[in-house]
Amino acid sequence: MKLYALWTAAACVLLFAARLSASQTLALTLSSVETNADNTVRLKLFLNAPLHSAPAGLQWTFKLPPGFDIVGTEAGKAVKKARKTLVCNGAKCLVYGANRTTIPNGSIAILKLKVVDQGLAGGELFKYQAHGRARTKKPEIQVADVVAVSLDAKAIPVAPTTVQLMPGSRY
Repeated sequence: MKLYALWTAAACVLLFAARLSASQTLALTLSSVETNADNTVRLKLFLNAPLHSAPAGLQWTFKLPPGFDIVGTEAGKAVKKARKTLVCNGAKCLVYGANRTTIPNGSIAILKLKVVDQGLAGGELFKYQAHGRARTKKPEIQVADVVAVSLDAKAIPVAPTTVQLMPGSRY
């Protein structure tokens, strides 16, 4: 009887630890799309991290569907508040700083895209749908290859992010 009770207690501890570990995952999410008359769209990238898992640095790559080019990327309010720097080389971005400050939840980057495929700029309404791990064949913007690090240089798990560009969209 004691062996059964010990096994049950061990299973409960493992289940609790797994749930605690899963709750410590941070997420990067893309905002709704802001469209402009000059065939550009803006998306904000947001950080959502549990209280004790705020990162000190981040790196990611935007993966874009054909017909879109990155015009610019600027630091969001959370990056500025942490006195960090955002640098991007094309679609690959890095947030860093020579300080011991973590990045708070909020906007970390503002991505400005230009619609370069004139077939996409045809005057239809721009729609999007955010997905976690959903698989789809529709065009989508992904935040991939995400690396988040703590103040003590340990990796922090990150949930994947995708924004789906729906057919029948105006850009």
